[in-house]
Amino acid sequence: MLTTLIKIHEDTAPVILAAGGITLIWGIVVLVLARSRASGQGGVWMPLRVFRILLSITAALGLVQAILGGLVWLQGARPGEGLHYVYGGIVLLAIPVAYVYSDQNQVRRDIIIMVIAVVAVVGAAVRALMTGQP
Repeated sequence: MLTTLIKIHEDTAPVILAAGGITLIWGIVVLVLARSRASGQGGVWMPLRVFRILLSITAALGLVQAILGGLVWLQGARPGEGLHYVYGGIVLLAIPVAYVYSDQNQVRRDIIIMVIAVVAVVGAAVRALMTGQP
């Protein structure tokens, strides 16, 4: 059981990196497109909606990864370095904390905040991969 959990936990990390990378690239595209978009247009702008969906997917994958890591920990396995927990916490919390920090009224500012959160997720996921092996 433990070996299977560890394998799933390890295999989920590249998925988070891929989702984070796609979300980051799309966030930058939305940021560039938002410059040319006239303010005050009604409705939710489709590229922004896609960005929010990608953010939700990335955050959900971080939650799944944290749950898997917790189950591995409960089974008695430990990462190679204690910093693995810090990086895992960043992957889990960066997007939700950024969402709470954003006011959802200033679209450009909120996109920037969320793009920075995704950079933190991708960077922390890379470091978590480096520190996870015993």
